[in-house]
Amino acid sequence: MTKDSVGHGAVQQAQRIELEEISVGAVEGRSLFDANLQLIQGVKVALEVSVGNAQITVGELFALKEKSILPLNKLTAEPVDVLLDGKVVARGELVVVDDCFGVSITQIPRQP
Repeated sequence: MTKDSVGHGAVQQAQRIELEEISVGAVEGRSLFDANLQLIQGVKVALEVSVGNAQITVGELFALKEKSILPLNKLTAEPVDVLLDGKVVARGELVVVDDCFGVSITQIPRQP
């Protein structure tokens, strides 16, 4: 037995494999989840909340200092966006929860 080059333990025997080319397209068979979402209920996802953005020049960026104010493109009455993987999944109002920000969900957009 010898140690493999990646350090995962002993390699007893290595063999070449040949892969068969398959066509990509409609596949028959059971679905991975078969509508059983309980399989993934415990999976953690990261949500982001966007309160707006700003476009400035590089010169304006370099001119920013502590206590500079950077105006955003969103009005205070507009809802903030709740994002999952860069896609809006909800909108809401900023609230305070203990000493932290929170979002009170007010809209859930229809998904195409």
